[in-house]
Parts: sequence; structure tokens; C-alpha cells
Amino acid sequence: MIFQQFFTRFGEDDSGVSAILVGLCLAAILGAAGLAVDVGLWYADRRAAQGAADAAAYSAAVDYANSSSPSVAFSTASAKAVAAKYGFVDGTGGVAVTVNSPPKNGSYTSGTYNAFEVIITKSESLFLSSLFLKSASVSARAVSVPSSSGQYCMEILNSTPGASNVNFTASNGDTINMPNCGIADNGPGSCAINMSGGATLSVKNLAVVGNYCTSNGATVSVSGMQNIGSAATPNPYSNLSVATVEGSMSMSCSQTGASYSGGSHTLSPGVYCNGLGVYNSASVTLNPGVYYVVGGSFSIQGSSVTGSGVTIILTGSASSYATANIANNATLTLTAPTSGPTAGVAIWADGAGPTSNTSALAGGATMNITGALYFPTQTVSFSNGASNTSTCTQLIAYDVNLSGGGSLSNKSCVTAGAKPIGGAATTLDVE
Repeated sequence: MIFQQFFTRFGEDDSGVSAILVGLCLAAILGAAGLAVDVGLWYADRRAAQGAADAAAYSAAVDYANSSSPSVAFSTASAKAVAAKYGFVDGTGGVAVTVNSPPKNGSYTSGTYNAFEVIITKSESLFLSSLFLKSASVSARAVSVPSSSGQYCMEILNSTPGASNVNFTASNGDTINMPNCGIADNGPGSCAINMSGGATLSVKNLAVVGNYCTSNGATVSVSGMQNIGSAATPNPYSNLSVATVEGSMSMSCSQTGASYSGGSHTLSPGVYCNGLGVYNSASVTLNPGVYYVVGGSFSIQGSSVTGSGVTIILTGSASSYATANIANNATLTLTAPTSGPTAGVAIWADGAGPTSNTSALAGGATMNITGALYFPTQTVSFSNGASNTSTCTQLIAYDVNLSGGGSLSNKSCVTAGAKPIGGAATTLDVE
């Protein structure tokens, strides 16, 4: 009877049950708490890795776009150096920093974007979460895309000292419209940009070492950055040299005084001495390559010239450096090469020539240029209804003059190979 009562009371006694249950569940409770702590640490590492990836990708793209000799290898090293400053050293402490150009995934895997993808992975330490996991890692990815347009579509290089230096003029109803870029003027004059006679200048950005002035109904409108009294803007093509581009090619004349009148013609790259002329409704197609016009004039009158992957170099000697003369409702349509020593440059006037030379677009002539017009020692003149209609043209000249209803428009320039004026408008892209 006594034993029966004892076992009955023992079976009904529930004291200590909670302790037993806690003991049985303790491993799971501690594991969950440890996992929560670990996940918090991983989340902090993930945020830090993303910041490092963003900075590294941006730095790689900026270095590539702003370099006179862009190199994926140099930009890759730059990206890894930036990531290291954030504490993510490639190959150390379970960290891997991978730089891809073009990116392996996303919107920029092909094409001519020069985009950079940075992927940072880091092996994570396991504390109490090791009860459930064998390994863990965090990963962050960023893609940066450099714009080849830079901040400006036009640059005027004439920096002759003195308040009277006027190196950009527009008058008589001329229009300049650059909604997505602008003008950089290195002239120190108090009226370096002189707008008069109802001319209109509408740009996103404007930088003038000196200042601009308006008169007789002319207007200047700047929607973005305006910098009066700015530092001079570097010339992105200053390292170009005709001798370097020429390489082993002989400068002996392919043709002398070449002239094409009426009909259709196809030309090949070469050396055209004493000018190259196209007249009287002729239609000329230029095969891809570099055309040297040595002395004389590259002249198109009442005709059309078309070429893709083409650079025209206006060069010469001390007695005569070639200029361009496009007039009488002529049409010139050129797309610059996307690779090689003249990448991004459609027409280039040899910088060894005198600053007294002028290349003119006049008389209803139209240019549709994809790439750069580079005239470092020449004045470029638009007059009498002449215009440039392309949305992707850079103009870099010693001086620029517009008169008599000339017009110059540009929306942006995303031509592969073209060098940005005033630095690259690099952006991080979220994919």
C-alpha cells in the first residue's frame, strides 16, 4: 500500500518538467540566438562590401574614361586598391575582389559601354551558428558606366592672355543648342564668348576662364553648372600626333590635286596632296581608314561625301597646311573609327599648322558628324545657314565663329573611342 501511494504521487508530480524541457531545447535556443547574432554581423559586412564595390566600380570607370591611354588592367588595379581602402583586400581574409570589363551579367555585357563590374565576396566566421551551417559568405556587386560625353561637347582652346581675347562669337540669329552637355572656353577675355544680334546659346554646362557677354537681344541660358572664372579645361586630344598616327605609312602622294565632279565615286584611304575636292553634285563614298589631305583644301561644293570608320587628317608643311571648305548645300556625313590611334576623331587638323587658318562651313552646308572635329590651331566657322545636325559631335577648336544663321546642336555624345571633355560623367548603374 505504501509503495502504491508513492508511485501514484511520483506519477502525478510535474515539478522540474520545465527544466527538463529547457535542457532538451537548449541547443536549439542557443543555436538560434547565435544565428541571429551571426546574421547581424553578416548584414553589416554585406553593407560594407556594397559600399566598397560601389566605390571601386566608380573609380575604375572614371580612371578608364579620363585616361589618355585607357587600360582595363590599370582600371582593374585601381578598383582593387579602392576596395582595399574599405578593408576588402583581394586574396586576404577570405576576400575575393573580381573586376570584369565588360560585365559578365546584366545590361552591359556587350556593346561599346566600357562598363566595369566589381564583385566582392567574403567568407564569414561561424560562431554559434556553426551548429547549423558549415560555411557562409556575403557578396556585393556594382556596375559603373562611363559616359564619353563628359561635361562638354565643345571646347575652345585659344588661351591668349588679355581681356580683349574673344575666341567664340555668335551673331545674327545664330543658335547653339546643347541640352545635355555644354561649352568649355579657355579664353581669359572679359568677353571670351561674345553673343550679339539675337543669337541664342542654350547649354547644360558652361565654363569660361574669362566671362561671356551679350548684346542686341542675344541670350545665354545654362540649365546646369555655370562656372565663370574657371580653370582651363584640359585638351583631351593633346597627345595626338600626326607622326605617331602615320606610323610606317609613307607620306608619298597617292594622288595630287584629286578632284571629283559629278557622278558616284568610291575612295580609299591614302595621301591626297594639294587638296581633295568634290564638286557639281558628285556623290563620294569613303572606305574606312585614314585620309591625309596634305596642303590645299578638303573642299565639298554642292555635293555629298559619306564615310564610316573614317578619319580625315588635314596636314601639310610650313608653306601650306590643309583646311576644310564645305559650302553650297554640300552634305558631309562621317562616323569616326571606334578603335586605333584616331578612335573617336572624324576630322583632325594637324596642330603643327598656324593659328591663322580657318576651316569653313557655309552656304547651307550640312555636317552630320559622329565623333570629334578636332582643330587645335584653326578657327572653325559656321555661316550663312550652315549647320551641324548630328546628336553626337564634339567640336574642339582654337576659335569658333558663327554668323548669318549658322547653327550647332548636340544632345550628347556616346561614341566609342571619343574622349570626354572636362572629365567623364560616370554613373553607377543599379541592375
